[in-house]
Amino acid sequence: MQTVEYPISTYLPRDVVYFDGNSATLPQDYVLKEGNLRLFVPKNKIEDVVNALKGSGFREEKLEFYKGEKYSLSMRIYNIWELHVRIHDDGFIDGHFEVSRDYLEHLQYYTIPSIYEVFDFYRTAYNKLHIFDNVAKKWIKEVRTQYLITLEPPKSLTAWQPITAIVGALSAIGIIAYALSRLDKGED
Repeated sequence: MQTVEYPISTYLPRDVVYFDGNSATLPQDYVLKEGNLRLFVPKNKIEDVVNALKGSGFREEKLEFYKGEKYSLSMRIYNIWELHVRIHDDGFIDGHFEVSRDYLEHLQYYTIPSIYEVFDFYRTAYNKLHIFDNVAKKWIKEVRTQYLITLEPPKSLTAWQPITAIVGALSAIGIIAYALSRLDKGED
């Protein structure tokens, strides 16, 4: 078990103006739900964005819960945290901070969406910030105020790799013990 001290923080939109001229104050629980506010890049820029993210240190993820994305990329941030980015065929992008896949807590611990950090990593490939309110079905034109959201780390972390090594070793011992218990002379 490892004790962790460092939380991770991000800003998320609060008071927004849509391109249709309407304004809204987005509730905090609304902006915290992944998929409500989404980034967007044109389809012809997806590959450039993926390459920019990979060039910044993101790697393709195979161990993840598939949500229809074309690309699933993540990068280790600040010790135990990862920034996970899902890029869909239609150009929409969802990102969130989460506990690293190196720990069992990754499976059940809270996440927080990331908008500005993801954009910061791909802006060399596409330098326009498009935020879509997926519930209201409107594009955001202006963000007037923000929430500062902080995710505290788990009280302790359990690395899964030593556990799998122990389970593997115990399994091997069990197989060997079983095989040895079956030793016989070779008579009928």
